[in-house]
Amino acid sequence: MGNKKVKFSIVAPQNTKEVRLCGAFTNWEQGAIVMKKGRSGEWAAQVNLEPGEYEYKFKVDSFWYNDPTADKLTGNVWGTENSIRVVR
Repeated sequence: MGNKKVKFSIVAPQNTKEVRLCGAFTNWEQGAIVMKKGRSGEWAAQVNLEPGEYEYKFKVDSFWYNDPTADKLTGNVWGTENSIRVVR
């Protein structure tokens, strides 16, 4: 089917130093993608993904956040939830 360009973004607090995109497609923290801050304060990254469902979270400085625009959420082994992006 081929890869699709998928944009991930989050608005983080003004004083945020770094945002990383961590997920099943990055081997979580090991291959986390450093996101870029835009002029509007939105942090974004673009990833090429095959169609499917992908679990992920944002690591804002040292805190984990779900994506408020995620397609859905699922429980994880830590007793919290991960965001899910569905790529069609």
